[in-house]
Amino acid sequence: MPYLFIGIGNAGGAILEPLLAYKEVKSAKPIVIKHQAGNDIDNKISATLKETKDLKFAFLFAGLGDSNIMPRIAETLSGQGLKVVLVAVLPAERREKKEVLIDAYYAMENLKEHVNTFMLVDNQKIAHLPNYTDYFPRYNRYIASCLADLLIGTSQSESLLGEMQLSMDDALKALSFGDMPGYVALSRASELTKGLWGYIFPFLMHRPLDLGTLLHIALDKLSVSNAPIGCDKSITAIQVPEYYIKNKKVDNGLIEEFMHAYSKEIHLTVASTKRNIAAVTNLFTYKFDQLERLREIRRLAYE
Repeated sequence: MPYLFIGIGNAGGAILEPLLAYKEVKSAKPIVIKHQAGNDIDNKISATLKETKDLKFAFLFAGLGDSNIMPRIAETLSGQGLKVVLVAVLPAERREKKEVLIDAYYAMENLKEHVNTFMLVDNQKIAHLPNYTDYFPRYNRYIASCLADLLIGTSQSESLLGEMQLSMDDALKALSFGDMPGYVALSRASELTKGLWGYIFPFLMHRPLDLGTLLHIALDKLSVSNAPIGCDKSITAIQVPEYYIKNKKVDNGLIEEFMHAYSKEIHLTVASTKRNIAAVTNLFTYKFDQLERLREIRRLAYE
C-alpha cells in the first residue's frame, strides 16, 4: 500500500530527504510531493488523489507556522478519508521571535481537526548548542531514522509472530486518541551487532543482544524538550538482523515489562534488517496539556 509524502518548505524537505534515503522506504514506492514557494501544490495533490485509489495514509513534513497552506492541505486529505500524520517542527523558544512561536500554536489549533497525529520535532532540544543550526542535518537524520523504523515495522513480513506485528492502522490508533490527535515524541538508540570484521567475514557471530540498555538510552533522547518519561500510549519498534528473530533472541517479555513502567498502553513491532545494527525506536503519545513545551507556546499566544 503506497504512502503519500508531502514535504512543505525547507524544514519539511530537510526531514523528508533523509527518510527517502532508506532503501526500505524507497522500495515501498511512496508518492512524493515537494512544495516550495510558488509551486501549485493544490493541483498536484488533487491529481494524485484522483489517480491513486488505494491511498490511506498521508505524511506531511513541515515547520509549524512556516506556511499558511498546511491547514488547507490537511483538510483536503482528511476530507478524502486519508489519515494524516504531520511531522511538525517546533521552533526553539530561545532562538525565535515570540511571533513565530505564536504562529506555531495557532497552526496546531487550525490543524487539529484534520490531523490524526502530530509527530513533534522540537528545535528547543538543540537550541542550547553554539551555532545550533549546524546540527540541523544530524537532528533531521535522527528523526528520519525514527520514522523509517516505524514505516518498516508496520510493513513487515507476515511470517513473523503475531505479537511482533503491527499494522499502520493499529499504529495510528496508538498515536492518537480517537477523534483527538496525539502529540508524539520520538526517540531512538542503536548499536552495532558486529564489529568491522563482521562485515568482511559475514560468518562471524553476532554479539549478544542488549535490549535493556538500548531501551534505557532511548528514554534520554525524546524529540520534545521536557517531555515527561511516561505517557498514555506508546509504540516500540525493534529492528534487528534476522539471526536474532530466528533464534528467538528478542525478549518480548523484557520489552513489555520495561515499557509498562512508562506507558499505560504499549504496542510492539519487530522487523529484520540486513544491516548489522540493533535499533530501538519509541514513540510516546501525549495529549496536548501533558507536554510542557506545548503549554508554554499556548501561554505566549494568550499573554
